[in-house]
Amino acid sequence: MASPGRTSAVIFDIDGTLLDSATGIVAGFAAAIRAVGLQPPPDSVLRSDLGPPVGLFLASLGVPEQLLPEAVAAYRSFYLQYGMQQASLYPGVDDLLHRLRQLRFPLGTATAKRTDTALAILVEHRLDQHFTVVNGTQGDQLSKRETITRTLELLGCTDPATVIMVGDRHSDISGARACGVRAVAVSWGYGSSAELELAQPDHLIHHPAGLLDLLHG
Repeated sequence: MASPGRTSAVIFDIDGTLLDSATGIVAGFAAAIRAVGLQPPPDSVLRSDLGPPVGLFLASLGVPEQLLPEAVAAYRSFYLQYGMQQASLYPGVDDLLHRLRQLRFPLGTATAKRTDTALAILVEHRLDQHFTVVNGTQGDQLSKRETITRTLELLGCTDPATVIMVGDRHSDISGARACGVRAVAVSWGYGSSAELELAQPDHLIHHPAGLLDLLHG
């Protein structure tokens, strides 16, 4: 477990942490699968694992390897045109980011989205102004640990133990732990309570303001 102490920066996941983006993501998955001539499964299946890189999830749904590049391209095209507009900000997130900015905490992202898509959705929802660094995957196989590591580099953080990673899935927690970063799980996202308990974050918060309580604690 990363040791407590002063906080030098905060890194956020996006989907399920800052934004409820499930509707647009699920619609994108269905559009991607149809684009390669396959029938998508029910929405309940498409919602079952929001968080992994798109290519990995589509492969797990049975999209053949040779069709994955086309399916991923179709997903990204749909998402940029229609999907990201369907996302909505979780209550309290905007206030949290404004407050962190006032307190002069450098903020970054570490998301399974491609970096250009991550920036586009933050711009769409007027959140980009809060972030010093916007970083995501540079390829479908990039792990959350590698993404967090790159965000730390871009933020200029030399002591990971002074950084907080905020996310809603087990990958956010395990990625933070692998980097020596303090892991804060949020209960309002896509990870179940059982998943988050198993991941053993340093802290679990139930409202965005809970992060401020941790920082002032």
